[in-house]
Amino acid sequence: MKKPVIAALCCFLALGTATAAFAEEPTPTPAPELVELSPEDTAPQFYPDSISWQEDGGQMLVIKQYNVPYDTAVADLTESGMQWGGSDYTLWGVTQSVEGGVTEEKEVTQDFELSVRSADAETARNDVKESVAYDDEYGFSGSLTLQDITIGETLQADSTYMATAHYAGTVTRTEAGTVHYTLLYAPVSVPVVAAAAESGITPALLIMGIACALLFIAVLLIITHLLRKEPSHAAGPAKPTTAPKVYVPSGDIVLGGRNEDDDEENL
Repeated sequence: MKKPVIAALCCFLALGTATAAFAEEPTPTPAPELVELSPEDTAPQFYPDSISWQEDGGQMLVIKQYNVPYDTAVADLTESGMQWGGSDYTLWGVTQSVEGGVTEEKEVTQDFELSVRSADAETARNDVKESVAYDDEYGFSGSLTLQDITIGETLQADSTYMATAHYAGTVTRTEAGTVHYTLLYAPVSVPVVAAAAESGITPALLIMGIACALLFIAVLLIITHLLRKEPSHAAGPAKPTTAPKVYVPSGDIVLGGRNEDDDEENL
């Protein structure tokens, strides 16, 4: 019975030691391999300037950085159905920063034709706006101020005069040289390790807990085995002490010879 118990205890101790060794030296996560696009895949509009990855909470994040023109939207950079290391990834976060800005100005004049109720220029100004907003297809914007008004001499059927309002002003546009985007992609399915890390239980702690439990069980088995062995030796009945035999010499007992009475009878 001793040998199976000792063998079982040795197995528990060996398993606990091996588990602790695995907990001390976790296997490093290998970096994923880059996947090249096949010729039939559609080429993206912009290519990242750099691609890197980092581990966060047990999951591998892919980081792509772009330097693109100011009017580029995030949707133009996002990759749908992206795969990395055999796993599906989706856009998780975006950061951006504007680098370099240039402000341009230019003088603009603009005329508008309208109807006024008076042939007097000063009186006709009451029917005309003092300023108008300006915005063109080149990105310039601003406000133009009424400079002058020219009124025609012909009275129209509705008792108004045709007039031309002259506006002028300085408009501006601001252009950024480039925008630096950082796109972070995360796996679509969060691994179990990430969930354990969020709860505060890392794989190393989990393995160490298992190792301690196995060692504790092994110690309990050893103590139990020793406690069971001790009564087996103490519970046996005590053997009575044998008193030494004492021989008392007597005249009736002849040692190694015959008695004289026996000789007389024989005569």
